Amino acid sequence: MQHSLPLTRALQLREPTDALNALALEPYPFLLHSALEDDRARWSFFGADPFFVRRGGDHEDVVARFRALAARVAEDDSRPGVVPFTGGAVGYWAYDFGRRLERIPEIAIDDLSLPDFVLGFYDVIGVFDHQAREAWLYSSGLPLEGDARVEHAKKRLDKFEWLLSATSESAVRLPQDAEASPARSNFRPDAYRRTIERVQDHIRRGDIFQANLAQRWTLPLGFATPAALGLSLLDALARRSPAPFAAYLAASDHAVVSASPERFLELRGRRVEARPIKGTRPRTGDPARDMLLREELRTSGKDRAENVMIVDVLRNDLGRVCEMGSVEVPSLCELETFPQVFHLTSTVTGRLREKHDAFDLLRAAFPGGSITGAPKIRAMEIIESLEPVRRHIYTGSIGYVDWRGDADWNIAIRTAIVKPDALHFSAGGGITADSDPDAEYLETLHKAEGMRVALEELFGPVTLDLGAASAT
Repeated sequence: MQHSLPLTRALQLREPTDALNALALEPYPFLLHSALEDDRARWSFFGADPFFVRRGGDHEDVVARFRALAARVAEDDSRPGVVPFTGGAVGYWAYDFGRRLERIPEIAIDDLSLPDFVLGFYDVIGVFDHQAREAWLYSSGLPLEGDARVEHAKKRLDKFEWLLSATSESAVRLPQDAEASPARSNFRPDAYRRTIERVQDHIRRGDIFQANLAQRWTLPLGFATPAALGLSLLDALARRSPAPFAAYLAASDHAVVSASPERFLELRGRRVEARPIKGTRPRTGDPARDMLLREELRTSGKDRAENVMIVDVLRNDLGRVCEMGSVEVPSLCELETFPQVFHLTSTVTGRLREKHDAFDLLRAAFPGGSITGAPKIRAMEIIESLEPVRRHIYTGSIGYVDWRGDADWNIAIRTAIVKPDALHFSAGGGITADSDPDAEYLETLHKAEGMRVALEELFGPVTLDLGAASAT
């Protein structure tokens, strides 16, 4: 009997986070979560137990393996309607993956000792449609072939359906009496302001037009596995700071939790879209005050100029792999509202050349211009000289590549790394010649507010302005 692959099965699922809780003890569980349910987001994807995983090492070998499997899928499989992702590679690329693509000096301390990418190939993918409130499982049967592949797909569907129906409660929990020490930044406030002035010195000398400068907070731990704290933090962020490009990915020794508002790159067929964010104001909860802040951001010449510069960086990056004349800017500096902040967001589109695929696109634009600066490579060199520690996942990307070639990645901001001994999260902002160091420092606190309130839900009062001794 001929079967169309991937096999599909409907699920009874209240929320995609319930699925993640049920899969928490499987290897490499993930959730790509459209937690902000409006016209900016529709789909969430979840899975676990990939048949192939690579943590750092030979990235080109991983890409070659993916392309070989994708060629088989293109020949044999049907495309399931409008669902954008039903199987493929899921993972993250740390900011420091950019060292493979550009020659950047090695000055900042690598204190986390984590891989610069983690990528798994998933044969079973769960899909949650937030518009229809419906969910499905897709099972490809890969990496097997022929009749064995169909039988394998059935067995894997049965396994995941059983896991997802057994319980919606997580087997991995944060202890009820969990406490954390105060969050400590790797910059004292005055040191961060002085470092902003050093960026401005580079701008005055003509080295760059702008650069993104970040600080990182650390909460010492010692009471929970990374998966336990990661799941609890994801749930808290979904309630307190929902975002259209939220994500969770856990390995045995660390977990990544993101509430990102920013899309890095999306590929649908040959159409490429990037949505860079530059320009931020806090939300206060006072409607009159928020209206003034919205208008202040909308009319800010400094913030608009910063956004336009990053749009130009992205146009240049996409021009490396897109058809000549296809790169356009359909929207510039649109104001968007998120739970804690207002942002200015632009949209850059292009048409990928036939000879290129999603991994070529990633290489051409990584890391994103919105979190590096302009010109990008020189800005990265300056960031390396000024930030005391490497960023790892912060300002890298999390997302997927479908077997059929489509892809979607976020910019990993509003993102935490959880290790057994500590939780780390960062916030930063674009520095220009007109930047006010005091205002820029406060902006990092505004951007970290969603993470702060989520952690406060777990641990009680959390402050973000406690600086440790800095290398600067």
